[in-house]
Amino acid sequence: MIANFYMPTRLVHGPGALSRLPELVRANRINRPLVVSDPAIAATPFYGQALAALKEAGCDVATFEECWIDARLSHVDAQAERVRREDRDGIVSIGGGSVMCTGKGIAIVAPNGRSFADMTGVANFSAPALPMIMVPTTAGSGSEVSQFTLVKDETSHRKLVGGGPLSFPQVAILDPVTLETLPARAAAASAVDALTHAVEALFSSLATPLTDALALEAVRLQAGSMRRSILSDDMAARADNLLASAIANIACGNSRLGLAHTLSLPLEARLDLPHAIGVGVLIPRIVAFNAPVAPAKAEKLAVVLGARPGVDLAETVAAIRAALFALFDDIGFPTAFSPEQLPRERLAEMAEAAIPGLYGGAMPDRAVRDSDLIHQPGVRRTSVAQARAIFEQCYG
Repeated sequence: MIANFYMPTRLVHGPGALSRLPELVRANRINRPLVVSDPAIAATPFYGQALAALKEAGCDVATFEECWIDARLSHVDAQAERVRREDRDGIVSIGGGSVMCTGKGIAIVAPNGRSFADMTGVANFSAPALPMIMVPTTAGSGSEVSQFTLVKDETSHRKLVGGGPLSFPQVAILDPVTLETLPARAAAASAVDALTHAVEALFSSLATPLTDALALEAVRLQAGSMRRSILSDDMAARADNLLASAIANIACGNSRLGLAHTLSLPLEARLDLPHAIGVGVLIPRIVAFNAPVAPAKAEKLAVVLGARPGVDLAETVAAIRAALFALFDDIGFPTAFSPEQLPRERLAEMAEAAIPGLYGGAMPDRAVRDSDLIHQPGVRRTSVAQARAIFEQCYG
């Protein structure tokens, strides 16, 4: 297999990094930016200071501050039309994953003149996205360094994934000041989301020694800083968490996301389950599922989590599970689905709906069988029956 690694986004990180926003906007020849955010972030002091600094630098700034929990197709398409109408020349996203996905969707759609719904999949557009500067306000999605974006179609209740090499952000600004007002519950969800990116990258069939090194370092940083970042005012821990989130996405952006994200997708689209809850509850079970075909990676994961590998694989998997559950408990994150979140009578439907995966796989042109395989790049091939069994394991 010929390996490929590509990461063109510039990272500027550390306390005070946000003060460089005007300089970085100018360096990327953005004069008329659309600043994308949400109502909560728009009310913070650091956001107001960032807008004021852009205006003082001579930028003609427009804003869209109405992002919601998920990036919405209606927002993306409408704001892209606005960008074309007002001749905006770049996007500055200041917010969490949904804000950055909204901004990235706008940046893709605006120069390509089609709905985002018509550009899903990998590299399904020809014009480069508008220049983007991303300022994450959660240590979670890692969208600031990703070529892909996830957008919800409110009408069809589908999650749409699109992007490609032409839609990497130019700059990611990682400043721990942006985490100061983040509620602990949201911080925990974001951090677990980032952790799943690193673990999924590790257990991918497309992983390389380079992505493995990044994934393991991301987990090590997260395991060492997540509690202090969320449960105290430790700015150094917050800086580590932000950097780890970006590192995790650089890893999974090159080795791709696997079974946890694939199985979570229908839960999010059809049951409105929050993304972090979906992937976070699944990931300990996915590690156990993948470990028999990647035992050496399971041992390395145990070490960076601070767990002691066992004398055999079963003990190592148990140690990983215990370490993850202890971390989740400490930060107030759930370790199981409730029957209300994932109704048992819909398990078969969810397993079958996962077949296309994240990257454009097709459903069979006949009735689905238990032996049908789910499209995903994890190290272990997975059937519909196995997916259903994994869902069963996710109750308390």
